[in-house]
Amino acid sequence: MTGGRFDFDDGGTYCGGWEDGKAHGHGICTGPKGQGEYAGSWSHGFEIVGVYTWPSGNTYRGYWSQGKRHGLGVENKGKWIYRGEWSHGFKGRYGVRQSHNTPARYDGTWSNGLQDGYGIETYGDGEQPTPGQKAKPPIRLLSRLCTTPKSPGRLLGSSPPISTNQDLTT
Repeated sequence: MTGGRFDFDDGGTYCGGWEDGKAHGHGICTGPKGQGEYAGSWSHGFEIVGVYTWPSGNTYRGYWSQGKRHGLGVENKGKWIYRGEWSHGFKGRYGVRQSHNTPARYDGTWSNGLQDGYGIETYGDGEQPTPGQKAKPPIRLLSRLCTTPKSPGRLLGSSPPISTNQDLTT
């Protein structure tokens, strides 16, 4: 195995280990015009485990397979963090997605990047009581079997379905 720096025609660079003309070992690859950076382990040209940082500051730290997020990983994206399993580039099987600044969170099963199956969702209402009004609890727990992120669920201990006013997919 050898090492060094390679400058791609499109302006991207790779600095690290090489084997048979491919990234191998530890290295850092930066996209053209700062379009993102991966730092971590490589095997025959593919990412294995490391950190990818997008120009927005969003990050993924975890395992990869054939150029896609696969295995355990943590994604920080905007106001959300997802910790859990990935499958062929999508959130998969089981994971926890939670807000950085509210109690909002989903802890449950996923399929093809979407909440799907069993899980517990906690919403951060963010409402403030008016003077003389009894304060509402700031968190509602929801247990649901869902097929889309906006499927109605059931409050724990209740029977009629409920729906939420808050879109947690952003």
